[in-house]
Parts: sequence; structure tokens; C-alpha cells
Amino acid sequence: MTNTGDFRRYSYSSDTSYAIDAFNLSRSSAAPAYTPEPKKELKVRENGKRKSKNQLLQEQRIGFGRTVTIITAAVLVLAMFFGVLYTYAIKNELNYEISRLETQLAVAQSENTRINSELNALVSVSMIDKYAVEELGMSKMQSYQISYIDVSQYKEEHKNAIEYVAEQAAKK
Repeated sequence: MTNTGDFRRYSYSSDTSYAIDAFNLSRSSAAPAYTPEPKKELKVRENGKRKSKNQLLQEQRIGFGRTVTIITAAVLVLAMFFGVLYTYAIKNELNYEISRLETQLAVAQSENTRINSELNALVSVSMIDKYAVEELGMSKMQSYQISYIDVSQYKEEHKNAIEYVAEQAAKK
């Protein structure tokens, strides 16, 4: 019969002498006896010397100084801790505000795209033509309604008029 808690025989699997000892039937599977080490006894010695009043006051001042130092350090650590918490809170609020504004921007951009596509649909040539015919009662122009003007004659008359004005100005 083997003790399942006895792992000593498996710890040195490469040591053959230990493997042979594993079959030793005379060995007990009980745990070895535990003998606790005796604790050292504390000895109390009384201080036979009495301290003077000045020494006691000096020790009180030193103790008070240490207490003040510890309290000051604790207050500073707490102040820094709450400062860090405050900055995280402000950062969280600003991130929320940025997220809200980005959402508003995305909505505004999609609305702009929708309005632009609606405008493009209204401004198309076919829509203008349809509006002119149906709403304003207009009709398309026929070829007999078109007349052409020769502007070369008007250009020549305009050029002569400018030269005449320039001659009159030169005579004065």
C-alpha cells in the first residue's frame, strides 16, 4: 500500500538508488515526526535610569515633530490622489463632450449631403424645364422666333463715336 501524498519517491526519477529504495517495504508511509523549535523567550529589563524633565520634553518635541511630518505627508498624498481623480473626472467629461460634438457633426454632415442631393435634383435641367412649362405656362422657343443681329455694324458705329469724342476733347 502506498501513500498518495508521498511524492518523495518521484522527485529523483533519474537516481536509480532512490528508485530501488522505493520498493523498500520496511519503510513507513507516515510523515516524519515534527518537532517545533522552541521559541525564544523575551526578557523584559527595566530601565533603572530615570529621565529628567528636559529629556522628556525633548522626546515629546521629537515625537510631535514626527507626528506632524507623518500627517503632512499623508495630507499631501491624499491631495495628490484627489487631484489625480479630479483630472480623470475632467478628462472623462471632455471626452464625453468631444463624442457628443462628433456625433452632432456626423448628423450635420449627413443632413448637408441630403440637402445637397435634394438641391441637385431640383436644379437639374429637366426639373427647370418641367417647372417652366407646368407652373409658368412657358413653351419651348420655335426656330421662327429666333432672330440674329449683326453686331459688326454697331461695333463700327461705336468705334467712330469714340474717335469723334476723342477729337472733340483734343480740340478743346
